[in-house]
Amino acid sequence: MSAAPPFDPASDPLFAPALAWSGYLRRRLEAYPELAEWLREHARQAVDQAALMRWRDELAGAAGSPVAGGAANAANAANAPALPVATCRAVLRQLRERVFCMLIVRDLAGLAPLEEVVGAMTGLADLAIAEAYRSVAAELAETHGVPVDPATGKPQEMLIMGMGKLGGGELNVSSDIDLVMLYGEEGETPGPRKLSYHEFYGRLTRRMMPVLSEIDAHGHVFRTDLRLRPDGDGSPLAWSLDAFELYLVGQGREWERYAWLKARAIPAQAFAGSDSEAQLRQMESLRIPFVYRKYFDFDALAALRALRERIRLDWQRRALGRNGMDSALNIKLGDGGIREIEFVVQLSQLIRGGRMPALRDRGLLAALHAQRDAGILPADDAERLEAAYHFLRRAEHALQYREDEQTHLLPADPEPRAALARALGMTPEDFESSLAAHRAFVADTFRNAFGMAGVDEAGQGETSRAEPGADMESALLDQIHELFGEQGPELAARAASLLGSHRVRSLPETSRRRLETLLPAAVQAAARTDAPAAATVRLFDLIEQVAQRSAYLALLAEYPDTLARVARMMAASPWAAQYLTQHPLLLDSLIDWRTLFESLDFQQIGRQLAADLDACVLPDGSPDVERQMNLMRDVQRQASFQLLAQDLEGELTVEKLADQLSALADMLLAETIRRVWPLVNRQADAQPRFAVVAYGKLGGKELGYSSDLDLVFLFDDPREDAPEVYAKLGRRMTSWLSTMTSSGRLYEIDLRLRPDGDAGLLAVSVEAFAEYQRKHAWSWEHQALTRARHAAGDAEVGARFEAVRREILLAPRDVPTLRADVRAMREKISAGHPNTSGKFDVKHDRGGMVDVEFVTQYLVLTQAAAHPVLAENLGNITLLRLAAGAGLLDHDLATRAGNAYRTLRRVQHAMRLQGQEKARVAPDTLAQERAAVTELWNQVLGDQAGD
Repeated sequence: MSAAPPFDPASDPLFAPALAWSGYLRRRLEAYPELAEWLREHARQAVDQAALMRWRDELAGAAGSPVAGGAANAANAANAPALPVATCRAVLRQLRERVFCMLIVRDLAGLAPLEEVVGAMTGLADLAIAEAYRSVAAELAETHGVPVDPATGKPQEMLIMGMGKLGGGELNVSSDIDLVMLYGEEGETPGPRKLSYHEFYGRLTRRMMPVLSEIDAHGHVFRTDLRLRPDGDGSPLAWSLDAFELYLVGQGREWERYAWLKARAIPAQAFAGSDSEAQLRQMESLRIPFVYRKYFDFDALAALRALRERIRLDWQRRALGRNGMDSALNIKLGDGGIREIEFVVQLSQLIRGGRMPALRDRGLLAALHAQRDAGILPADDAERLEAAYHFLRRAEHALQYREDEQTHLLPADPEPRAALARALGMTPEDFESSLAAHRAFVADTFRNAFGMAGVDEAGQGETSRAEPGADMESALLDQIHELFGEQGPELAARAASLLGSHRVRSLPETSRRRLETLLPAAVQAAARTDAPAAATVRLFDLIEQVAQRSAYLALLAEYPDTLARVARMMAASPWAAQYLTQHPLLLDSLIDWRTLFESLDFQQIGRQLAADLDACVLPDGSPDVERQMNLMRDVQRQASFQLLAQDLEGELTVEKLADQLSALADMLLAETIRRVWPLVNRQADAQPRFAVVAYGKLGGKELGYSSDLDLVFLFDDPREDAPEVYAKLGRRMTSWLSTMTSSGRLYEIDLRLRPDGDAGLLAVSVEAFAEYQRKHAWSWEHQALTRARHAAGDAEVGARFEAVRREILLAPRDVPTLRADVRAMREKISAGHPNTSGKFDVKHDRGGMVDVEFVTQYLVLTQAAAHPVLAENLGNITLLRLAAGAGLLDHDLATRAGNAYRTLRRVQHAMRLQGQEKARVAPDTLAQERAAVTELWNQVLGDQAGD
């Protein structure tokens, strides 16, 4: 029986697209027919990690070397003998050849999605690095001994950090790999020929490089670059973690933050019994704060812009060296190319990742999805960027498949360009139109990302800049005198005080140059507002506050539109100016002014907050409570600031503002329960049968920017330790909400309205609460109950509270006694807020807001039994209208009193925005409103009012 003819790849449709395009593949299959047979056998199977390990073992076995087993992980592999270095070199090159040829066939046949291709190349790199490390380390250890961690006595591994696309799991098919080599403690090897660890790991690195990157008959595995290590070329090849920390703190540069964003430890183990967890935790504890800053980071913008320009200029210089080759052909570095997509995504990661941990994913597409989910990128834009990324990466891979070259250049001639289109399964016309559309969108998105607020490519706007060599102080003072006339001397004195402050005098050179730009621009921006002198002083206060934070100087100096918005807010409200100065992290919100006027989407904010809180973990995987607390405070500030911007522009009524601030507090209370419960509960899978009841301003949905929260904690749980665990939950929640952290305080919490006040239990059962309300509560406590509501926590417990509340409000009462109690409490309130100013206090004086509130509460307590609709927590104005509809009040009086209450609230709010703690006006200013409220009081609770 004759043997079967050898396999002819040209006869198999699966191979046709690859053979038509890739000269490299044709030559390899002609030279190695057995490779063609192998590809035919495996080409319909996905290239995953299990396949890589299996093929590695097959090749090692064929070379006569022991294998670790196809399912081996790094730990198991470390227990098997390492391959001899020469064998390792040969096995890895043959494995790379198999993987590369397999991907050519599968990708161009449409069988391998982008995720498989980049995942296969990243998995190959991880495996190759680990194998090269094991082989060389074993060889060195035979001579010098195994380095030992002095702290644990266990073998000490080298930490191999994969940078860039390797770290992000996104290697292209002909990629370099960037590595940084680190190790834990210093020491000396125990072998007969001792080496310091510094020298041991340096030699290990040096000997690993040829195993991976030298070219022989089977090519190479990966070109390897070590220049991203601290200080680059000329510095030690391997750094201890302590030395690395000193470098980052003292010398780490902005572009290195970009480089370390994707850094990932390659899973590699050379020594049995080693444990690198402590070193990995230390590494991450260094990397994360270096890459991600607590505040939104606009230094990163300038650094990335400079890096982008340096890369582009370098490419253009090299292109000119290739006979002026058009850089527009470069789909990686050219306009609208892959690098610009990466910059768009990574810019947001660097700027925002310190405050939004959910954005820190190393993978580009995962990070893009996180930004979409966070609302940073519109969903349509994210979808188009992802489509462009897939298209450009597939084209990039096809270019590299052709001759196994690390190229990103499209063919300039029509014929090979059309062949490229066909290799990608497209007509030339469709390819060109898709390419143009994708690159145009990417380029436009990139310009918007780097040109926020009208800033041009150089980072300069319309505002003129002082010359760096000018006498800054003299020029600034001259400018102030020219613009402000009689007010000039006072403002000039403030400017001189600013320039002489320690915060400014101690600035580094870069920040002083920014200040030279910023101060005259700030004066000009303030001069264009409605309150120029006040805006100038407040801007100087802000600048002095943020002077040591170069990121904020960069933002204000490089974004004139943002500076102008800050100036307008400073002019509009001293309270807003103080708020912004105390919380400068809010400045970033002013970049995209339009987003500040969008309605708050509390569901989306809640989802993003939950994702960010989930990402706040310590190296051991436990929650980072301090970061979580700070993050919640930052989110509260951002949302409040968005409402403040709308408030100052007249976009919100006082009622709508209060509703929004109350909804924000409800959301944060609910999230606080979720975060604190695991810290106090020790019962597996138990859920908190717990509710937060809001009283006062939050209960009535009348919260202001700085209002306290009046809360009562209730539970309904049969577990034996319920009183103890829920008291602990209430105590931890109060601490979580009210503790002063580096980001401030979330809310002041008042728990005195709980049963028995300060002497009562911190959390009470629903039954005990009901019993107290029925038998022991004072009249003023029932008054308070009229504006109480379930704000957060278990819905069933909340419903039980609402039922108790309704029962109490509908209960019959001794009306004369209640009337006397309410009047007495009103007198007590007046006595507690004396007013000798001669002005009318719109809240506490007779005829003010408290009178309306007391009348409404009295009507609810006396009339809800007959008119149950009054028991609903609907707000004072609505309740007055309903009382009139029930015949309890004159319609005209109810309308006038309701309008008066609305006006009084608006006046109080406006005066607080002007920084006035007490809202007091000339006695005749609100005479009509005061008269309406007085008439309401007299009709319902006055001396002549009937029972």
